[in-house]
Amino acid sequence: MLRPLGLEKQVQIAHIATRFYLQGRSRTEIADEVGLSRFKVGRLLEDAVSSGIVTFVIASPSGDDVDLALSAQLRERYGLKYCVVVDVPSQSDDDFQQRLGATTADLLRDILTEGDVLGLTSGRTLNAMSRAATELPVHHVVQLSGVAGPLQQTGLEVMRRISALGGIRPWPIYSSLVMSDALAAEGVRRQPELRQTFDQFRRVTVAVGAIGSWAPRNSLMLDNPAITDADRKQLLSRGVVAEFAAMLVRDDGTAVPDIVDRCIAITETQLRAIPTVIAAAGGPSKTRAIRAVLAAGLLSGLVTDSETARRLMDGANP
Repeated sequence: MLRPLGLEKQVQIAHIATRFYLQGRSRTEIADEVGLSRFKVGRLLEDAVSSGIVTFVIASPSGDDVDLALSAQLRERYGLKYCVVVDVPSQSDDDFQQRLGATTADLLRDILTEGDVLGLTSGRTLNAMSRAATELPVHHVVQLSGVAGPLQQTGLEVMRRISALGGIRPWPIYSSLVMSDALAAEGVRRQPELRQTFDQFRRVTVAVGAIGSWAPRNSLMLDNPAITDADRKQLLSRGVVAEFAAMLVRDDGTAVPDIVDRCIAITETQLRAIPTVIAAAGGPSKTRAIRAVLAAGLLSGLVTDSETARRLMDGANP
């Protein structure tokens, strides 16, 4: 058990810590001033932190609700290039989508350049992102997957809003995400306009997508009319817990390719060829799905909320 610091020692440590942290003095300068070796000064600075005399707070200088410390921890834990964690006091899906969407728009504004080609999936969070975006420095935006839900939440609506920013060429997909069978899907892929969009997949440098949860159920893809009850039962029995674009994923991150030939979307191989892939997702119903997509090694970035981030850090599901 460590011996408590006496008052004189506390004062000495406080003096040295003030000179070092607040006044910018070097350890050598402090050592000369107080008559100690610089190694002893270094140990006293360590004592300043371990004893609680000096504490550190990592906070956003703009005063917003980004949790910088948790963002850094989650980024390191999963080896991400980009990670932004925001506080969302409310637990409603609308609040999660609006806050995460706005944060994703801010992140894209920071990291995109004129040379980038942006790829987008559909989803409620991405729809919120498209409403919050006021400028993007790109000239081409590519839709990565077909229509999976109500029109106001589809990639088409996201593309319409993004292209309205001006100077952006949209590459849309006018098709359902899932077709009834592989033959019907192949016929759709042969359409000239769709082939032009598919040709753009190889040019995408930054992709942003929502994550759908299959267990628990919170997915636009899962509600697609072309996915029958028999399909759902089979896919769930195969361990599907999440989707990203049209990639179906198990808990361990392995893909389930059962209906890939029926999907009008970018493939897993094409996704993995994109240099930067970012997911925007959060909330209790998405935690397991996010962890599965992270396990797939697909993502280089994540925008999520603080409670979800803590669950991802400690391995807990709600």
